[in-house]
Amino acid sequence: MKRYLILFFFINTISNAGAQSSALSIADSLYAVGSYTKAIEQYQLVPEKNAKTLLQIARSYRGLGNKKVALEAYVASLTQNGEQPITATEYGRLLITRGHYVKADSIFSKLANTYPDNPEYFYQRGRALKQLEKKADSIWKKNTKMKSEEVFSKAVQLDSTHQKALYQLGLHYLGKRDYPAVEKICFKALELDPDAVEIVNILAQNYYLKEWNHEAITWFEKLIALGQSSPFIHSNLGTSYRRINNYTKAIDQYLILLRIDDEDYGIHHILADLYGKTRDIEKAEYHAKQALYFKDLPLDDIYITLGRAYQINKKYEKAVKQYQLALKIDPTHIKVQYDVIVCTDNYYEDKKEVLKQYERFIEKHKTSEDYRAKFYVEISERRVKQLKKELFLEEGEHKKGKK
Repeated sequence: MKRYLILFFFINTISNAGAQSSALSIADSLYAVGSYTKAIEQYQLVPEKNAKTLLQIARSYRGLGNKKVALEAYVASLTQNGEQPITATEYGRLLITRGHYVKADSIFSKLANTYPDNPEYFYQRGRALKQLEKKADSIWKKNTKMKSEEVFSKAVQLDSTHQKALYQLGLHYLGKRDYPAVEKICFKALELDPDAVEIVNILAQNYYLKEWNHEAITWFEKLIALGQSSPFIHSNLGTSYRRINNYTKAIDQYLILLRIDDEDYGIHHILADLYGKTRDIEKAEYHAKQALYFKDLPLDDIYITLGRAYQINKKYEKAVKQYQLALKIDPTHIKVQYDVIVCTDNYYEDKKEVLKQYERFIEKHKTSEDYRAKFYVEISERRVKQLKKELFLEEGEHKKGKK
């Protein structure tokens, strides 16, 4: 009888082990093909769930997007066996996506101390620290002296090809406006992957902020060639072209922006200015009127833009009307005051009246400390001398004619 009972328990144990092994095998197969719900059902049939089984349950819930339950399963797995670096890594990454940055920092700090040659642990800790720095958590600040850029730097020291860590360092130095450091990091990263969109983006921004416009254009154009398109890219590229006076290519970029939002008064305003500079007065008028229609911009800016378009295209009377509308809104605008006289000078036949306008302008602003006023007063004084000479010669010719 005793031998029979021993045999029974032996067979029963083998049977249970076989059933458990079968359930695990089926569950693993289902997990492998992405059938996570069915995989979880099979894992739950396992009577004695060890750390590995709990890890697979965590992964399955993560695959379903149920991060809350996945975190609970990761904790359960680590509770059974705390010496699981892979499980701890997955758990830490998931904590970051859920915004649990202090806990994630703790996880990756321990992993980095245990495995100091693994760059990924330093990179992931840097991610957590970066978010904590943004939040400026006072409790966290008391407990750590590390900065995210230091941890990212350590990751790069351990693996100079770690693109994600290089990207984070590039972003850091871009924020600090440390242009040489950004260039060094980005070109190092681009040696590994010349088409790394994130790195090209940082480099383009670096040159844009530095106002190295030709270089900025090169890298923004590369972003577009790599299939990237966003208001940020086209706006910065358009501005870079404007800075080098390539108005035609600037227009191309702002027209792309207008296709994204055709009611953007700011874009219409810029296009009015650009078309004025390319002497396409009809399009300048159209976009100025559109800007006026949507009119969140101060109206004087739009009147000035249209006035300048008319002035460039030698439609001086129309320019004066626009400038006068602008001066009704802001009578102190020194440049517009001066431009009104310049336009009058170009089309008004009575030069004596023009002379009086210049003299009134000089009298009004000659004591101003504003550098712009001083500049326009100086130019006006030169024009006054020239006009007086012209009028003197004209009067002399007139007297000769009478004789």
